[in-house]
Amino acid sequence: MTEQLHMASFEGTYTRQFLAMVEAVHPGIVELDRTAFYPFGGGQPADQGKLQWEGGTARVEDVRKRNRLRHMVAGDLPEVGATVEGSIDWDRRYAHMKMHTSQHLVSAVVDQLHGARTVGNQLYADKARIDFQPLRLSPAQLSEVEAEANRHLAKDLPITITEADRSELEQDPLVRSNLSLLPPSIRQLRVISIGNLDICPCAGTHVRSLGEIGEIEFTKRDNKGSGKQRLTYALRDPTP
Repeated sequence: MTEQLHMASFEGTYTRQFLAMVEAVHPGIVELDRTAFYPFGGGQPADQGKLQWEGGTARVEDVRKRNRLRHMVAGDLPEVGATVEGSIDWDRRYAHMKMHTSQHLVSAVVDQLHGARTVGNQLYADKARIDFQPLRLSPAQLSEVEAEANRHLAKDLPITITEADRSELEQDPLVRSNLSLLPPSIRQLRVISIGNLDICPCAGTHVRSLGEIGEIEFTKRDNKGSGKQRLTYALRDPTP
């Protein structure tokens, strides 16, 4: 199984270049023993970048994980057993990190103010959208959510990565997640916490603290039927 460097620590999350050994090669696919590339999942796009080795280079265009983690590449293919250097498109990855952490924050604020669950989300480098249910925010209420989220961002709350047994999380009323959607066989879960504001099982990449994000600006709200509302936002540099 491929070791995912971002899972255990922020040191791994902020790794831009790494060395790994090639474990398997298929047409257009490279499998490594370790990687800093994030695979598509949880509403977060896969990382892109490149692999280099003596005598060859390949562009990593996509990363997918189902049982095995596979780097979808274009270009040369290394030999099994070769050592490769991976380099991540850092600007793109870091944008996704800020978006993913801000999504947790917005979801927590909407849950606390309006009791709505996050039922879907999609992250991009320049925006994010979150689906909530049940929710019907007015423009004034949306402005209130924006102000509350930015108030927390200004406090620069720390983010932590921990692990917890599923049974502990199921009994904790502060955990914001529908654990029933996860297969019962998954017992140990990676947990992302924002200060004492939010606790959520998550395998995505996140920043170390809210101060790295900037400010949230909602750009759109759409009613999607059945009491569901979709909120879209972008990030901007903090006001001087």
